[in-house]
Amino acid sequence: MQQRSEIINPRLTRRLMLDRSWQSLIAASFASVSPLAGQQVCHAQDNDSSQPGAMPSADVQATSKVISVISFQDETGSETSVEGRVLVRASDGVLLEDPARRLWTIPSVRLETETTTERPFEFFDPTQLGSRLIEECHSAGIDTDFHVHTTKNYAIAASTPEAYSQWTGQLLERMQIAFQSYWKNRRFELTPLAAPLPVLILSNQTQFAKMAEFDRTPASANGQGYYLVTANRIVLFDLTASRADSPAKTIAEIHRRAQQIPASVATVVHESTHQIAFNRGMHQRYADNPVWLTEGMAMYFEAPDLKSRRGWSGIGKVNASRLFRFREFLKARRQPDSIETLVRDNSRFGDADSAIDAYSEAWALTYFLIRTRIRDYAQYLTAISQKRPLHWDDPEDRLAAFQSAFGSNIAKLNRELLSFTARLK
Repeated sequence: MQQRSEIINPRLTRRLMLDRSWQSLIAASFASVSPLAGQQVCHAQDNDSSQPGAMPSADVQATSKVISVISFQDETGSETSVEGRVLVRASDGVLLEDPARRLWTIPSVRLETETTTERPFEFFDPTQLGSRLIEECHSAGIDTDFHVHTTKNYAIAASTPEAYSQWTGQLLERMQIAFQSYWKNRRFELTPLAAPLPVLILSNQTQFAKMAEFDRTPASANGQGYYLVTANRIVLFDLTASRADSPAKTIAEIHRRAQQIPASVATVVHESTHQIAFNRGMHQRYADNPVWLTEGMAMYFEAPDLKSRRGWSGIGKVNASRLFRFREFLKARRQPDSIETLVRDNSRFGDADSAIDAYSEAWALTYFLIRTRIRDYAQYLTAISQKRPLHWDDPEDRLAAFQSAFGSNIAKLNRELLSFTARLK
């Protein structure tokens, strides 16, 4: 039976809400209690720090090495429980991680009992994690057959033909190797994975939409995939299937079809970049990760190298669609203080009228900094990776952190950015 948790208080909902992927920017809403611990689609926290007392103090960090069992009341008043390790203990709530790496935020006012066991905390192995994914699908009302495909770093539960989960696993493993190699050569050392990464693949968009509704991110149903931060899983569907064609049953056929839809496959890579970054020490879940940084990173990597089965030579290619949009933004709407407003808070990403422009600028700024200021960018990544869970900076602190890495003269940085992007092709 699916366990439930809830957010620490109503204001925390808004402050912890994550932006939609670029296909569905601002579509989700939260209920006061959710079966998946306050569902959040990546990609960045809404940094609403204007409300006093909205966050737990998070001053006492208490990452536990043993299992705690916490019983609490759900929204109906029924008692339920969850077990895992406590990551943060504050005066008004507890942040807990379960063996599937799901995050639970439990308010003190709903907490009934907490028992600390002597059992050491361990993450699920791939088989256990795959079984949990299938249980979630059944809870979502997806009544079909699933299989579990495991790779070195992933547990993939799929209702597709096995060839598709195998092809996806190969794509994701190539991404792991490419991502690690890229950053190792650029002075940012990734941490090893603590546990296998969960991936859920549905047969078609109808099943995918049902899962998005279950995850309380209904607008994600209009895209090709999403990364759910609290559950730490990617949700996808068979991109090569269509009403006109039967599902591909060989990896060769899937590869042939995928080459015809590179934009859709780029979405898979985009979401997998988020998952890798949040699990290999680049970003911290439930911490103050600026949207421009997390989204810029995913867009930098999102063009896959589908022609090569072994390499990933396309990392860092100019993203033509993002560059086109950024240049349109420059012509008509961009303000002189645009970099400053982008890095101070996430408000531009949460507004339907400005979000697409904000995403294009996040790509442009990321591309510029990685290509011209890689040491400073790596330093900034390191600083952000050390953010504490449940601690949000105010806009001035965010700006100061950016200036500490890239210099206080943002006007000069802006001129360099515009000169750099003007030369891109």
